[in-house]
This record gives sequence, structure tokens and C-alpha cells, in this order.
Amino acid sequence: MSEVDRILDQYDRAMSGDAWHGDPVWKILDGITATQAATPADSNVHSIWELVSHMTFWETEVCRRLQLLPPRPPDKLNFPPVAEVTAENWNRALEEFRRSNRELRDTISQLDDSQLDQPLPARKRSAYVEVHGVIQHNLYHAGQIAVLRKIAEGK
Repeated sequence: MSEVDRILDQYDRAMSGDAWHGDPVWKILDGITATQAATPADSNVHSIWELVSHMTFWETEVCRRLQLLPPRPPDKLNFPPVAEVTAENWNRALEEFRRSNRELRDTISQLDDSQLDQPLPARKRSAYVEVHGVIQHNLYHAGQIAVLRKIAEGK
């Protein structure tokens, strides 16, 4: 098995598979309503919806880095404002996240093991560190979402 295949396996486990750490990201997100997603637990805490949009941005940004495309401005896109709270808009946010999942996975799959240790242009990090970083980032926020979901459900 190549290193790229191993990374894809870890990504798949983190997002929707048999993850060692516990529930994968998509299982945690399953069944969350638009109202639950948009309601922050506290004024100093991001909502589930904001976290999903944030994860979408960073997956897309790592994808762009791997494709050697210019960065987008994180100040406007890092935690974008939540759209009107409707089931349709929440489902759109989830679909955008699924799209970023597919695009990231496709981009990673096109890498060759020899590219993993190469520093990315204008970055101090290698492709390997960027890819593992975004996986770790998703899991970090998945933990937050799991806690916020429990709070929203009154558990």
C-alpha cells in the first residue's frame, strides 16, 4: 500500500468509516437540524454550522495548496456568516462540505508518494503535513460539534 493510500484510508476513517477515535465526522453530523446547527451554546462559541463552514473552507484551501493555486482570503471565508436558518440552507452547507470532502480526496489521490515530502510553494510545510493537518483539523472540530450537539439535545 502506498503512503497516499494510507493517508486516504485515514481520511476515510475520520470522515465516514471505522475511526479509532470514535464516531466519524459524518456520523456526528447526521440528524442535526438547522436550528441546532445555527444556535451557539454560548456567545463566545462557534455554532455547529459555523464549524462546518470553517471545515469546508480549510479543506478547500488545502486542496488549492496541493493544486498550487493562489490562496483565498481567510479573513472573509474562515468563519463565514450563517445563511438564513432554514433546512434548505443547512443542507446546502452540508452539501458544500461533502463537495469539499470529495475534492480533497480526489486531489490527495492524484498525489504521488514522492510529492508528499516536497514543500509547497510559498508554504513552509510539505504536502504530507498539510494533508494530515486538515484531517487533524476536521477531527478537532468534530469533537467540538459532538459536544455542541449534546448541549443542543439537552443531554
